[in-house]
Amino acid sequence: MKIDSKKINIEIPKADEKEVVVIPSGELGNIKKRLDDMKRIIFSINIVVILAMIAIIVSVIGLFLDQMRYNNVAYKEYSQKTESVEIIQKINQELLDQNKQDQELIIKQQNQILELLNKK
Repeated sequence: MKIDSKKINIEIPKADEKEVVVIPSGELGNIKKRLDDMKRIIFSINIVVILAMIAIIVSVIGLFLDQMRYNNVAYKEYSQKTESVEIIQKINQELLDQNKQDQELIIKQQNQILELLNKK
């Protein structure tokens, strides 16, 4: 495929001076200053967001540890109460057994007294 270079014409339109934006040299400094300000603002926003995330993470960890400590204390109190209840039940059972033995002894003694009284 052979292209004849004499037949292809490419025209580039020329812009009038009215269409071209002329930026004075002083304006470039203002644009750079604005871009630097925007960079600082974006950097500040990023820092604030990162600090907020760190604060949230620390708060959640604190709540988790606090809940674990509360559960641990509550479990200790519960286990101490159940242990004391078991001890009280054991003591009550021993006292009940002692009372039964005492009642049996009293009944035996009353029977002996009655027998002695009946013999006379």
